[in-house]
Amino acid sequence: MGNTDKPILFHYAASIFSHRVLWYLWLRNIDYDECIQPPYMPRPDLSLLGVAYRRIPVMAIGRDVYCDSRLIIDTLESIYPGGALSVKTPSEEGTRRLLQNYTIDGGIFANAVKCIPYWMPGGLLQDSKFLDDRASLMGGMRMTSGLMEKGRGQGLQHLRQAFDIMENTFLKDGRRWILGDRGPTVADIDAIWPFEWLILDTAMTDSLRGGGISEEAFPRTFAWVKRFMNAVSEAKKKSAIAQRLNGKQVEERLQMSTTRTPVKAGIVENDALGLQENDEVEVSPSDYGQSHKDRGRLVALTTSEVVIRNSKGYQVHFPRWNFQISRVIPPQVKSPVPLAEGKKIPPMKLFYHHASPYTRKVFMLALEYGLESHITLHKVVVCPIPYPGWSDNNEEVAAFNPLAKIPCLVTADVPDGIFDSRVICEYLDDLIDVKRKKDTRYFQQRALHACADGIMDAAVLIVYEHRIREERGVKLDVWLEGQLLKIQRGLDRLEKAVMEGVLGDPPSGRANMDEVSVLVAIGMLDQMSIAWSERRPKLVEWYNRWRLRRSFQLTPPDKEWRAGVGTKADAKM
Repeated sequence: MGNTDKPILFHYAASIFSHRVLWYLWLRNIDYDECIQPPYMPRPDLSLLGVAYRRIPVMAIGRDVYCDSRLIIDTLESIYPGGALSVKTPSEEGTRRLLQNYTIDGGIFANAVKCIPYWMPGGLLQDSKFLDDRASLMGGMRMTSGLMEKGRGQGLQHLRQAFDIMENTFLKDGRRWILGDRGPTVADIDAIWPFEWLILDTAMTDSLRGGGISEEAFPRTFAWVKRFMNAVSEAKKKSAIAQRLNGKQVEERLQMSTTRTPVKAGIVENDALGLQENDEVEVSPSDYGQSHKDRGRLVALTTSEVVIRNSKGYQVHFPRWNFQISRVIPPQVKSPVPLAEGKKIPPMKLFYHHASPYTRKVFMLALEYGLESHITLHKVVVCPIPYPGWSDNNEEVAAFNPLAKIPCLVTADVPDGIFDSRVICEYLDDLIDVKRKKDTRYFQQRALHACADGIMDAAVLIVYEHRIREERGVKLDVWLEGQLLKIQRGLDRLEKAVMEGVLGDPPSGRANMDEVSVLVAIGMLDQMSIAWSERRPKLVEWYNRWRLRRSFQLTPPDKEWRAGVGTKADAKM
């Protein structure tokens, strides 16, 4: 694993959920770096990655961001398999999962919070910023001295039951660890953390007083905690010291990474939510912290994990347990402006492929103009060189476009074919009598159209370099760098155009060809996971508004399109 893919842990010292991950890293001797966070919001370092999730810890590995300590540990187990901490059998895994949910969701943590020594000088409960933050997190409930004292007795009696379970079930037979005597495992990490917090953490001194919980009453449990922390202490001494990064350094490192953790593509069958891949969704905890929602395109949905790609291009992973997922319903967009009554529109055939950004531009414009019912879509694959699966229709397309490129539009009035996406767009403009005032803004937008096409050209060349030239041993890294530089320069121009108002908000009526071209170009980069959003906040805002547009939603690059949407039948040539 390269340096750009080394795990980066976002945490702060008092976060006991972060301790779980740190213990795992030290016991496994896994190198990592860290980005220390404040114990309360805001957390601008995570905002740089487009992450709204407000809990800690969070871990970044390459272009992937993992939320929730359980998912982080499971991911590390997957990336670094075969360690001594791993469970060996399904029954051991079942024990581990039950303990994991028992300590986090089964009331142990919630009751431990009730026993925080609120009277301790310098503690977090003496910090008004922390109290304000937690009140916001928990729906307005403030952890006042009176409230803490009121709940303390109930908390202690529940914790005594938890100590009794550990003492007289798991540890009753004298075993040293939860799963036996072979050494600590992830099951110990999942079970021990609230007990360690209550027994050894200096911030919790005297938290158990008056509750009948002591080393004399529960000797095996206390010994287990001390034994585990001794093992952690020894492992930490042997581990490399984590490099401490600030948010900007994290962002720069992650932008250098091209690695994404493989995820099970697609959506689990028969899922109750009825979501589809590439849906716009929001994900947030379902217990507390619900107001901080992460939005993105759905990449994968299993029974245990949800993965979205956010506006910054990162894959953000969440567990499904105690997290809620909802589809974002785009605002209703007005139907295309109706054509002038009596306007004669010829039947048209569009040679296309849904993965081609240029054909997407043309068909999006047709949707904007309400022309889709007059178009027959004819899917083809073309390529500059013979390449099985990519060039199968070169000769067919060449009969209408001698360059054998798409899109190519064949119409009743121009039967020998119209080609080049900009020329086709001009034809569609003329077809419905689009009149644009040729002022400064007009030529500025036309230049942006050319800029967007250039961005798409560079992106297509990157694909060819990786997919065709690389397998022939003639890939040029300097060529790829040159294409990426073109893209970044073009994006800077687009950011400037949004700032200056040359690219504005989506209109209530038709969008023009120049706006459509820019939208398609950014959508292509988003689909290819080419970094485009960093340091371009205005362009990100523009894209997030425009990508909800009907024409964009109906032309995904990874699914088939339909001509004649909303009509009784597709038009035929």
